[in-house]
Amino acid sequence: MEGRGDVTAETQRRVAGRYQLLEPIGRGGMGVVWRAHDELLDRPVAVKEVLYRAMSDEDRTAFNRRTIREARAAGRLDHPSVVVVHDVIEEDGRPWIVMQLVQSRSLGEVVRTSGPLDPRAVARIGAQVLDALRAAHASGVLHRDVKPENVLLTEGGRVVLTDFGIATMPEETALTTTGNLSGTPAFIPPERLQGRPAVPESDLWSLGATLYAAVEGRPPFDRGAPVPTMAAVLNDQPEPTRLAGPLAPVIAGLLRKEPGQRMPAAEAAEALRRVASADLARRGRSFSRVALLAGLPLLLAVLGVAGWYGYRQLSGGAAARPPVAVSSPPSVTSPAAVPTARTPTSRPTALPPGWQPHSDALGFTISLPAGWVEFQRQQTSVKFRVPGSPGFLLIDTTPWTAGDPLPALRGVEKQALAKGNLPGYRLLRFRSLTFRGRPTADWEFTWETRAGRAHVLDRAFTTGDGRQFALYLHAMDDQWAEKSAYFDRFVVSFRPS
Repeated sequence: MEGRGDVTAETQRRVAGRYQLLEPIGRGGMGVVWRAHDELLDRPVAVKEVLYRAMSDEDRTAFNRRTIREARAAGRLDHPSVVVVHDVIEEDGRPWIVMQLVQSRSLGEVVRTSGPLDPRAVARIGAQVLDALRAAHASGVLHRDVKPENVLLTEGGRVVLTDFGIATMPEETALTTTGNLSGTPAFIPPERLQGRPAVPESDLWSLGATLYAAVEGRPPFDRGAPVPTMAAVLNDQPEPTRLAGPLAPVIAGLLRKEPGQRMPAAEAAEALRRVASADLARRGRSFSRVALLAGLPLLLAVLGVAGWYGYRQLSGGAAARPPVAVSSPPSVTSPAAVPTARTPTSRPTALPPGWQPHSDALGFTISLPAGWVEFQRQQTSVKFRVPGSPGFLLIDTTPWTAGDPLPALRGVEKQALAKGNLPGYRLLRFRSLTFRGRPTADWEFTWETRAGRAHVLDRAFTTGDGRQFALYLHAMDDQWAEKSAYFDRFVVSFRPS
């Protein structure tokens, strides 16, 4: 049998007389992965069916030999973040690889469905992947296809690196350089595109590209087609990060063009652990400070204040209330399992010199930077900015009709897009969380204004006395790294009166 054959026919077959193929669960350039059942040991397994390109009998023999060696090399690895290889079979003149079946979603799927992930969550994922790579490299095995689709996230929080299908032993380099480049262009390091052999640092570059894609929502060099993407990998610097926060130095260190100049694996591992543990350490400190504990409700109250004013304007009608929810919020999974859309990066929250408190008749107090003044007021909302600046802070007290802010915000998004009020709109994230049993929602996006591309962070929250607030920060996208730090300070200083 030369090719894969008809899927229906394949699902009726047994490989090696014991592995019943059930359904395809993954496809790639190197083959199809099937959900299967091991009838001898009565357990579920994954079976990788290796696909052939058109090749001569001699090349096919070499291909089989390399694939079997690769699978055996991967099978030698004993690490919790490396998928287990149970068996390697040659049937119908080609290899089949039997692996542990991991109930999971790929990192690529999570990013596609949830958007960019929180830098701390990405750091936790990256630390486990890097640990697996270091174990593989110590055994003389290179992966050579690290990418989001090959990083699996389980419900229990385990991260598994899979598909060592184009892995290679260093001495087998010649068997993989027959003119056909294996891998996904956006995640192939420059030296491999130049025809140079893969080295451990090649996997580190691909890890850097994977971290970038997870935290930014797109690969660093993707140009929409293989040839321009490969040209960008070779010649361009990565697109500047906007959402990476504390991960930015790690990503930059891993994506250096020359292997010898990349951040060493041990240094990268330590940096990832620091980022991943920053949130836990910060919260430990918070529980030891009574004053900070007292401020947390106020902080989250401000987070909620972010949402509604901007929604009313975007969806049309200055006094219109938000529509009833038009879609259900996504299902919530454990934070230790599949990460949700990213949360804000840690930024300084102490108020700099010059910030002054403002008490407002709408029923709140907030501190504003030096030079910021009120420039527009309506019955239920007020705006502040530096005179003449396109950026502004808006606080709105108009209640929404939907009980939960997240479906209300999704409804506003839908209505605004339907009316064409957000040209060039790009969703960065929706996020839902609770504080003392009360729902909070977060919407972040960019869109094209007359002044240029704008970046918006909008949060909605209900206070303990039942009032609903929206706090909306609007800034030019190229200034977001600086201006977004203001938002956390607005949050800290906000108090409903």
